[in-house]
Amino acid sequence: MKKVFIAFLTATLFLASSPKLFAWGAVGHHLVAEIAFKYLDESTQKKVKHYLNKMSIDDAATWMDDMRSDDYYNYMKTWHYINLKKDSVYKPVTEGNTITVLNSILAAMKHKEKLKESQIKNYIVMAFHLVGDLHQPLHNGYPEDRGGNSVNIDAPGYSGNLHSFWDSEIIDQKKITIDSCTKFYASYTPEEIVKIQRIDLVSWMYDARSYLPQAYNMKDSKVNQSYIDQNAVVVEKQLLLGGLRLASFLKEIFN
Repeated sequence: MKKVFIAFLTATLFLASSPKLFAWGAVGHHLVAEIAFKYLDESTQKKVKHYLNKMSIDDAATWMDDMRSDDYYNYMKTWHYINLKKDSVYKPVTEGNTITVLNSILAAMKHKEKLKESQIKNYIVMAFHLVGDLHQPLHNGYPEDRGGNSVNIDAPGYSGNLHSFWDSEIIDQKKITIDSCTKFYASYTPEEIVKIQRIDLVSWMYDARSYLPQAYNMKDSKVNQSYIDQNAVVVEKQLLLGGLRLASFLKEIFN
């Protein structure tokens, strides 16, 4: 865990001057950020904006992906996902993955009065991105196929790997927007919203993994329109949950 904190501090030095690149899955991460701010209280919004300074919430949400082309940031590669064998139980580990890094952010921000503003900014952009990643089912996938990256599929208008299909192609093909995601908000009771937003990273991971059987439910690597239509609903709901939980995560670190 110490290595994770050292990496956080080192990355902070480069955050302000890093080049802007187009990242895969950008639309999904933007939606998570925008949904979070839609349901975030004004006080926490102001605190987040203060530390982001001139960085937009959309840029904050994709920064970790934007840096993938820079070899300096290779140490962050494993932070985007959790590989867990089918039917196995997650156990805490020392190396960086989505859960360990988010837990490290929670721990560090309990003592934010001792941190520089640049360090706080760094934790915020990582939270924006990794909470989003945690809600994409294949970011919590199986190690044998690298979370669907080694599964090639053919779909209407697309030929590539399953992971990328879930990252961006479903969103693009179905033209998923913040309105199509937040329409599901009314289907939850206030009590259910409170439960959904309760911070439990391992539970959030298992929630996302529950959709893996559905993600792999295809014949001969062929994806039809019915598959896309059914899983678009899953994507919309997961983006909504990701946004709601990012809001609660941000409120927690600024509590």
